[in-house]
Amino acid sequence: MRRKQAGKALLKQIHADTKQLKQRMLERVPGHFSKKDIINAFLGSMFIGLTFILRTDIVDIALRLDSLRIILIVLSTFLILTAEIYFIGYSRVPNKKTRGFGQFWAKRFVSLYLVTVLVDLFLVYIFGINTFVSSGEEVFKIVVLVAMPCAVGAAVPSILTKY
Repeated sequence: MRRKQAGKALLKQIHADTKQLKQRMLERVPGHFSKKDIINAFLGSMFIGLTFILRTDIVDIALRLDSLRIILIVLSTFLILTAEIYFIGYSRVPNKKTRGFGQFWAKRFVSLYLVTVLVDLFLVYIFGINTFVSSGEEVFKIVVLVAMPCAVGAAVPSILTKY
């Protein structure tokens, strides 16, 4: 009797493991957002951010940004991140009724944007770009300018795991 129960339990476990492997390997169902995703986003953002922050004209471009352009860059960055979250991750969620987009989006968006801004600030200060400008407002403009490509870079690891 115990052998039958143990056999049934083992079969259930094998079935569950097979289902999970199928979802991960074939259907590429996104898992829960984890520390690994944040580290990958940090590395992707850093990689792309390095290519932009080392351009010699980045300070000149940033200093010429007016308020409207800053708002447009921030809104575009929000839209790009939202599109990445939806098309790369949420579009692969099998049961959208039990896993709503709002919660799926919020964790990822806040994490990715926070990583993006922290990477930008890190790059601005580590390369001494803040010494080329005279105020915190100008540093803010540089961070906003580089945030858009860094946000795209933060999602690169997710794109690579999808394809």
